[in-house]
Amino acid sequence: MWKLLISLKKPLVTLLILFATFSNVMAQSSDPVKIAEEYLSQGDVEKARTEFEKLAKSREYIPRIHESYFRLLLAEKEFGAAEKYLKSVLRQMKGNFRYAIDMGVLYRTMGEDDKADKYIDELTDEIMEGSDPNIKMNNVRILAQLLFEKNFRDKAIDAYKKGRSSIKSDDLFALDLASVYRVMNEKENMVTEYLNFSKSNPRNIGFIKNSFQRYLIEPTDMDTLEIVLYDFIQKEAGNPVFNELLVWTHLQQKNFSAALRQARALDRRLANNAQNILEVGMVSFENKDFKTATQAFGFITSDFPESPNIRLAERYSLLAEEEVVKTTYPVDTAAVRKLIEKYKTYQENSRDIYSAMEAQRRIALLQAFQLNEIVQAISTLQNLLENPVGKHRVVAEAKMDLADIYLLDEQPWESILLYGQVERMFKDEPLGYTAKLKSAKLSYFKGEFDLAQSHLDILKLATSREIANDALDLSILIKNNTVFDTTNLVMQEYANIELMIFQNQKQEALVAMDSMLTKHNGHSICDEVLFLKAQTLRELGRFELALEPLQQIGELYDYDILADDALYLSGIILQEDLDREEEAMNIYSNLLTKFQGSIYVAEARNRFRELRGDFNNQ
Repeated sequence: MWKLLISLKKPLVTLLILFATFSNVMAQSSDPVKIAEEYLSQGDVEKARTEFEKLAKSREYIPRIHESYFRLLLAEKEFGAAEKYLKSVLRQMKGNFRYAIDMGVLYRTMGEDDKADKYIDELTDEIMEGSDPNIKMNNVRILAQLLFEKNFRDKAIDAYKKGRSSIKSDDLFALDLASVYRVMNEKENMVTEYLNFSKSNPRNIGFIKNSFQRYLIEPTDMDTLEIVLYDFIQKEAGNPVFNELLVWTHLQQKNFSAALRQARALDRRLANNAQNILEVGMVSFENKDFKTATQAFGFITSDFPESPNIRLAERYSLLAEEEVVKTTYPVDTAAVRKLIEKYKTYQENSRDIYSAMEAQRRIALLQAFQLNEIVQAISTLQNLLENPVGKHRVVAEAKMDLADIYLLDEQPWESILLYGQVERMFKDEPLGYTAKLKSAKLSYFKGEFDLAQSHLDILKLATSREIANDALDLSILIKNNTVFDTTNLVMQEYANIELMIFQNQKQEALVAMDSMLTKHNGHSICDEVLFLKAQTLRELGRFELALEPLQQIGELYDYDILADDALYLSGIILQEDLDREEEAMNIYSNLLTKFQGSIYVAEARNRFRELRGDFNNQ
């Protein structure tokens, strides 16, 4: 019985499915628009056109068939029929820009560009005749967007500008125009419109900065922004938003000195506790422009004593000054001692123990590495470590400093113990990785290259990019110079020289370098030796001699990894140490041309522009 019922149900289900399918097809075929579209998709143009012609007589179908029918007529070059159709549509759809613009499309397709332009101009002018600014503004925006979509981009721009003029608002449609110019790759006009927008919308300055960062990607784009900004500043002298954007622009260009000049003027005007100066100072410090950073923090401490950032500025002012002192060659011991006194004053005035300990750390480092007062430096750090403050960053850093100084004093076993303590104390943290890197460097100095490499392989995966990069650089140096030398003698000689320099035995290191270059002429390590020699000679204040090994790298190793480093350092020596600015400009220009992918391109470009006098009137 049940089997019989099941067998009867199967054909019934099949019939129901067929009936539903048939009903669906019939429902679809009863839609005349879909019938016309189906003919068109199958390539039966004549039948499709016949169906569209019928439907075009009814206003209700026009929105659904217009695009397909109009494209069909254009494709078949039925221009007369297309014009007749459009005129009919425009009578039925008055005020609808979508159809009106297509008349311009028709004329353009017919090759009558002047007629198309005249038609679009008249259409745009009609919109301007209205009196209600809100309606006019809405109509202009719709018309311009449709013109842009139909590839009348210049006419879209004209529509926005005519609307701006008619409504008498200079910054109206600014973002719309900026988008159009961006697509057209007209960077200067795009920048101008974003600045027009910022003029009346200063609170959206963050959006403007993000837009510039996203769309101004070529090196010359920031120059364009800078030029346009100066025009706005001259016209809108009382609007601080443009000065703030100029500060930001200079920071993007890494032109920190120009950024500082603008930040000072801006903060004096706004009386905002030197917030812009602080930003410039911090960015300059992070980018190792310590001279500008020193000036910035100095301005805060002298001109804004009531600023809530005064303690931060005092700290970074000392740190930046320390970097300037350490990179002034030869060492100015008087300047070092003066800085030590400043640190002592800061230590005495510190309100918390950690700031005081940090100052004490810096004093010890200056004593050891700048004044070679090793016993006093060890005593300073041992005194600091007697404070019972537990696990803290400053304690760990002090232990690593003490380990460095023990290495300076030729006590490597003490160094190993201290590095190990910090590594265990801050395992899987940046300080622990730093300690491990120092341990690897110590193994490298001792000639234990396999042990050093095992540490470096771990550190290359460190979360800190700086530590990972340092580990990678040392790892590559070891691999490149031991792979074909099973004795490791050449690598050991070079490591010994680096240790001599670390221990401030620079004269002895220079003698060893010359010996290496003679014994191992043509070895892969020779460019490293030449570069190290140039750095050492510069630190000793022998600037003319420092240029010679750098020139040798350019002549003999221009294909190697240090070629751009050597060229850039030559420019620095000529500019900062020898005051030969014309020659430095030539070096920077050469670097920009020859090493376009170098990490020094941005800095070389700014230095070139500074020497050329581009920033004199800023």
